[in-house]
Amino acid sequence: MIRVGVVHFPSNLEKARFMAAGSVADLRLPEVQRWAAVFRKLPLVERPAAILKFCQYAIDYVRDPRREVLEDSAVTLMRGYGDCDAKARVFVALCRASGVPAREHCVRPAQDFPHILAEVWVNGRWRRVDPTILNSSIDRIPPSSTAITNYW
Repeated sequence: MIRVGVVHFPSNLEKARFMAAGSVADLRLPEVQRWAAVFRKLPLVERPAAILKFCQYAIDYVRDPRREVLEDSAVTLMRGYGDCDAKARVFVALCRASGVPAREHCVRPAQDFPHILAEVWVNGRWRRVDPTILNSSIDRIPPSSTAITNYW
């Protein structure tokens, strides 16, 4: 069942907290578990990069229509598209459900909150990843002038 509602956030920091809690809850969703089962077949060290590529190429990047829309990972996986927060949320949920620590990383949440990406625990430290940028990899995000997305 898809539930729709309007949530008003007193600040961008509260919005960031709400979004981070969502991916934690999402790891138990059947659609997330179904995909995580595929990634759990890979060696642990290969999972983060495989999940990143999946989120980059299997989920198209589409901006929200006029205002922020926050949906759970199952909705994004079933639709096959989402904005930066949807793609980051799916990445984090799939990583966690596959045994890989991950979290969202909001860019300037105390200010204008223009973008959200993710961080994944690899080789003993947190490394940034951006599922919206096709030519990015773990710990390598190109500047916006050379970034490529599958935006439509």
